[in-house]
This record gives sequence, C-alpha cells and structure tokens, in this order.
Amino acid sequence: MGKPVAHIGTRSWWSGQVKTLCGQTMPEGGNSRVWFPTLSGYTVCPTCRATDIAAKR
Repeated sequence: MGKPVAHIGTRSWWSGQVKTLCGQTMPEGGNSRVWFPTLSGYTVCPTCRATDIAAKR
C-alpha cells in the first residue's frame, strides 16, 4: 500500500468544498488539513506541486 496523498487547494468560505490545484473538488467534511505532509508520511500530489511551482514563477 502506498503513502497517502496530500493535495494543495483552497477551501470555499460559502460551501466548504475544497478545490485542488490539480482540478479535483472535494466535498465538505471529507477532507482535513495536513500542515507538514512529508513529516506526516504523506506524498504531495505531483500535479498540485507542479501547478504551484509554475504559478509562483
């Protein structure tokens, strides 16, 4: 079994849904925050990471 994946995204103030940088929409309540994904044993989603790096350029 692989490591769990942590996505990078933003939470809507109105609906509580999370929209990730890789295009997924996660419903309210089914997700949690991971402050230090690599220290917690998570792998950061490669698509989210690439989009985040490209947006910072």
